[in-house]
Amino acid sequence: MFKESKFIKNAGWLMVLQGVNIIVPFLTVPYVTRIFGASNYGIFAVALNWVTYFQMIVEYGFDLSATRRVVRVADDPKKLGSLVSAVVIARLLLVAICLAVTGVLAVTCAATGEQLGCMIVLFSMLVGIALQLNWLFLGLQDMKFITVATALARVASAVLIVLMVNRADQLLLYSFLYSFTFLLSGLLTQMFAWKKYHVRFAPISLKDVCEAFKDGFPLFLSYAASKIISNVGVTVLSVFQTAAVVGSYSVALKIPQIINMMFSPVSQALYPRVNEVCLRSKSGAKRYVLKLAIPVIGGFAVCLTVIVLLRRPLVGFLFGEDYLSCADTLIPLAIWVILGVVNNFLGVQLLIPFGYQDIYSKLILADSILSLVLNIALGAVFGAMGVASAVAIAEAVLTVLLHFNLRKVSAD
Repeated sequence: MFKESKFIKNAGWLMVLQGVNIIVPFLTVPYVTRIFGASNYGIFAVALNWVTYFQMIVEYGFDLSATRRVVRVADDPKKLGSLVSAVVIARLLLVAICLAVTGVLAVTCAATGEQLGCMIVLFSMLVGIALQLNWLFLGLQDMKFITVATALARVASAVLIVLMVNRADQLLLYSFLYSFTFLLSGLLTQMFAWKKYHVRFAPISLKDVCEAFKDGFPLFLSYAASKIISNVGVTVLSVFQTAAVVGSYSVALKIPQIINMMFSPVSQALYPRVNEVCLRSKSGAKRYVLKLAIPVIGGFAVCLTVIVLLRRPLVGFLFGEDYLSCADTLIPLAIWVILGVVNNFLGVQLLIPFGYQDIYSKLILADSILSLVLNIALGAVFGAMGVASAVAIAEAVLTVLLHFNLRKVSAD
């Protein structure tokens, strides 16, 4: 009963955290989309899309692999300190690599002008992500402080955006205020880990860092693939379409991304709990996940149906009339989201705790390749509707493959 109560409490804090992550953009994004217009916002969207790829590299799947290790060493502050040191140093090394890649993009003129300037300013976001210890507190099932810290950082950033951004030529300022949240919350999580759990940076070797990379690599492949799937559409459109179309699609994409964020606390809170149950019984873990999956999937299906029915007035109300050209992309994007929820239960909550993360990673990698091919093929011909349909088709294929493989390993 105590563990169930802890799970519910932790899930509650994660819901509050995601609530903050959802509500604050609702206050700022509709404001800045009207200030910048579709074309200027499209420039920022492409820059942020590049940095999102870098974010995927910096996070490296540690949110799952390191969380799993925290569960095992939670009672040993010394081991926690070594783990924190290894993961943070590994992430900072990845930030340095991403900075070098940005230099190559600048030299080859793949990124220029305001787009390059926004990318460079947004790099402070990557440093903040490297410092963040959300994975530590998730493994410890203590998300209260992280929620408060993130809320404070988000609110501070939103207030500064509304007060300071009021002209279409302030993309660089907006980029800094956007990334400010991540840097501040990263510093606050470090302070809390030191104060409450006495986690100290410990001397580590290159071997410790390499082990952290090795442990996270299979999950990194699956995490990277999922990020590519959700963001490649903006990249493809930036090649074939105008900045206005890119801006319109990236804004429409925010609605299903917000729905994904609403599901994230359920997934994050459930993952360490399923790992605990799985240590005792795999069949028990399967029943536990199924019991939660049915009502959760049903609830999200209803929510997404409403969004699809109200898609045009919703986009117009939230972001302005300039962005209505891509409102219909919410139909395939809604299918993509609900299938993604199903696939999380099949893959992250079952295959990975069962010890089949290699199978999961291979399936996600194959799915990302399919998604990339479909995005290019359909995006070149059908534009925004093509890239939206591509991710929905790829996600449907992944659902079938996950179901088949889960049945196969369960029968072994």
